Formats: sequence, C-alpha cells, structure tokens
Amino acid sequence: MQCPGCQREMLILEYKEIELDHCPACGGVWLDAGELGLLLAGTPDPPAGLALAGARPGARRCPRCPRKMSLGRFPNSAVEVDSCPALHGLWLDRGELVALAREQAGRTGDAVVRHLLELFGEAKPNEGATT
Repeated sequence: MQCPGCQREMLILEYKEIELDHCPACGGVWLDAGELGLLLAGTPDPPAGLALAGARPGARRCPRCPRKMSLGRFPNSAVEVDSCPALHGLWLDRGELVALAREQAGRTGDAVVRHLLELFGEAKPNEGATT
C-alpha cells in the first residue's frame, strides 16, 4: 500500500491480529475501518464512521480509494487525524497513534501504550513500567 503522506511503500505490522500499515519513511500509520477501536477499546469502531471535530477537506487521498480525506480532531481529543469519507479508515501522522493511546490509557491499559511506544521507537527504557 502506498503512504498517503509521502507516497512511499508502507509495511504491515501486526499487533494482536490487528494490521497496522506503517510508513517507515514518514512514521505515519494507516488503520482500516474498525481497527482503531479494536486497538484502543477491544471493539471495532462503529460502522457509521467517525465524526471528526472541526472536520474540513484535507489534501491527502485515501490509500484504498481515490477520494480526498477529511482532516479534523479525533472525538474528545486534541489529536488531528485524516479520515476517508468512504469509511475505509484513518491516517495518523507520526506520533498521533501513540498520543491517542496515551489519552485513552484508562480504556486501553498501559500494555497497549507501552507496546505502541516500543513499536514506533518512541519509548525510553522502562517507560510506563510500574515499581
């Protein structure tokens, strides 16, 4: 799959049977519909899509279809994401998935946050470890 951010080829990383399409060049992550909910809450996102706060037309195109994505804040969050209007999924720039996981840590648990930090190279040794 081609990265909507930098147009380079993405890699597929798997976490608990969830495929994260990751661009090693720009650090962004594509999540197909339902995958963000599975990752953060253990249940798929609602099929009706995601209502982004302050949504506006974006410049990036969905990697699954030719439509331009919408850009806006994730609900109840300061993190801005790109969303396919045809409900194919979400694009998160470098650090945005980790930021969402940190915001949702009460629901996801520290293990998910630690894993994402390690996976995307943003963790410091023993970060998030309890004593």
